[in-house]
Order: sequence, then C-alpha cells, then structure tokens
Amino acid sequence: MTNSFNHHTSTKFFNRARYILALFVFLFNFSKSETVDLEKKCIWILRDTLTSPEKIETAFDHVVSAGYNIVFLQIRGRGYAFYESSLVPKNPRIVDGFDPLQYSIDIAKKNNIEIHIWFNTYILWSARSAPENLKHIYHSKGEWTEANKYGKMDYKINLKSPKIPNWEGVYLSPIHPDVNPYLNSLIQELIDNYTFQGIHFDYIRYQDEIYGYNKKGTDIFEELFSIDPYNIAKGIISTRFGWSKEFVDSTKNTWTKFKQDAITSFLETVSNSVFESGKNIKLSAAVKPNLLIAKTRFFQDWELWLNNDILDFVVPMNYYSKLKDFNDDIQIMKYFINSEYREKIVMGLATYNQSASDVADKILISRMQGFKGISIFSYDAHQNNLDWFNPILHAMDYNKKE
Repeated sequence: MTNSFNHHTSTKFFNRARYILALFVFLFNFSKSETVDLEKKCIWILRDTLTSPEKIETAFDHVVSAGYNIVFLQIRGRGYAFYESSLVPKNPRIVDGFDPLQYSIDIAKKNNIEIHIWFNTYILWSARSAPENLKHIYHSKGEWTEANKYGKMDYKINLKSPKIPNWEGVYLSPIHPDVNPYLNSLIQELIDNYTFQGIHFDYIRYQDEIYGYNKKGTDIFEELFSIDPYNIAKGIISTRFGWSKEFVDSTKNTWTKFKQDAITSFLETVSNSVFESGKNIKLSAAVKPNLLIAKTRFFQDWELWLNNDILDFVVPMNYYSKLKDFNDDIQIMKYFINSEYREKIVMGLATYNQSASDVADKILISRMQGFKGISIFSYDAHQNNLDWFNPILHAMDYNKKE
C-alpha cells in the first residue's frame, strides 16, 4: 500500500461529496456546516480474525498503514471469550495457550493505537446448533434468556428450524435480575486482568419491540406497579375495558421506561466499575442510528446516555447504502442532540453493502456535517483485498500533505 496522497483523487472525492450535499440542501433543506478534521478514525475487527497470530498481525498492518487510531476488537462473541477468562469458556477455535486479546494489545501499544474491547452484550447465540462447550451459559442459564410477548423463551427455540428474517439469535434478558450483574462481572474481570483504552458495547438493546417479557423480570414489574406487562401487550390495559386514557398511557410509558432503565442501569454500573478501578477507560456503544426508533423499538436510549455522560461516545450504525437514508438519520441526530454532545458521536459506516466510493462520500458528508469521528464496519469484509479501502482512506484525509 502506497503512503503517498493523491491530491487530484482527494479533490475529486471532496467535489463529489460537496455536490451530493448541495443537492440534499436544495431538495430537503438540509443545513451544511464546515468540513472538520477527523479526531477518531475507528475500525471494527471481528472475532474471526482473532483466531491466529498471523491473522491479527495482518489486520494490524492494515490498521497502522491506514492511519486508524482506534480498533474495536471483538473479544466477546456469542457468549464465548477471545481472551483468558475464569468465567467464560474460550472460543473452541482458539488454540490452547494463545490469548488473542493480549496479543492484540501488545501490537497496538507498539503502534500507539487504542484498543477498545468490543463486547457483544445481550446476544448470546445464533448458530443452527447449540454451543459445543457445555459450560456455555446457553446450557446452564436458560431462565436468563429473553421471552417475547407471547411468552416464548429464547432458550426453548429450535435452533434448526427456519426463523423469521429479522431474527438475530438467542438473547439474554436485561430485566432478569441476575443478567446484568453477571455481565458486569465479566467486564470487571477484563478490567482487572488487561490494559486497554475502551469498552465498546454492541447488542446493548432488546432484539425488537416484541421482546422484554422474561418471566422473572415481568414479575418484578408487577410487584412494583401491580400491573402484569403481558396484559399491556395483550391490549387488556385499554380504555375498552374501562381504564382511563391517562392510566393506559402512563402504564405503557412506565413499562417502556422499565425496559429502557434496565439497560441504562447496566451501563451506569459499568461506569462506576471503571471509575473505581482508577483506570482511564472510555465507554462507548454501537447504537441504532435513528435515535427515536432506537429508544421506542429497541429500548436503547442513547440520547440519555450522552446527555447524562454515561458513555464517552456512541457509534450510530448508519449502514444505509442510499445517501438519502444515511443523511436522514444524521439530521435527526442534529435536531435532537445538543451541539455540545455531537462531538461524542462517531459515525458508523458499512463496507459490506456498497462500493468504497459510496462509503467515501458518506465519510465526507459526515465531516461536512461537523462529525469528528467515523468507524468502518469492517476490516473483515474486505480483508482479502485491502486495496478496496483506498477511496475510504483518501476520504479520511489519509496521509494528507499540507
């Protein structure tokens, strides 16, 4: 990979993005801000790359040459560890005696790159067969898993049977009282045993709006508010059955907030654990890009997380291939997020569903809209053809000469 910066190519990218943004301004009354330099240049590296020293070295060669300064390293995936743990079984593809996390940390330290451990939070499993390691909590903690509004629990799902298109997998339930303490114990073990610069939470949400009905969790809600959440889901708490509209609306809002608060409480606990450790560890989360949908459908209140300084930054997964869809969510962010917190937004962009030039356009549009961080999902999507990333690197001001 060359280290020279092609000024003509860079100018072409900027002109193309400015043209596109001008078109948006004209058609949709979007506002244009000055182009800003990127402070955070992030990339996600998936767990499949962490299975051998050779794969890790190749990945970090690209990270260094491309000028990224933050790596989100997937060290917890589908309930398995890609590090040494006394609490979680190691992924069976990792050979005995090899610690992918420590190996990556050592390389990153030599190259002044921040490692933010990428932690799949509530999703537990998604393969068509059960985990082969019987110590995996899928086998021992079925009662911790999610349930939908029809009462079906995730651990009872036949993994081999066809699923609906948007089914993601078996989830742990944020409202089960034992789940968040368990997850925090995993985080605490990592804080105690490794030196890294950040914790990056993924799947820090419910799978969809029909979930969040774990029996132990709904019992707690009923004990607190004398309302069975299943009656809310079934439409029994309704004006049709004599309840006032104010009571119906209040009850629904209380149930929504109960589910949102379970996730927020977990993040607050982790934040306290980090503070008590005395280590300088940043907290972030990959979030749904439309903050309104994130809050009401997935119960992921990332606006609150920013406003209350629970997280240091968020990474909206703005993975749309169409520029209009991409920019629509940017405008929602700019409308609802106070300007003082916008610097805590790192724009996430996908590489698996569009061309590198399309990604480059979106990087430049993000910068023109005032966002000082971007994150690329993912290295692994084009690891066999790293030249594919060249337009993206130009758009990031890769190795720009003044």
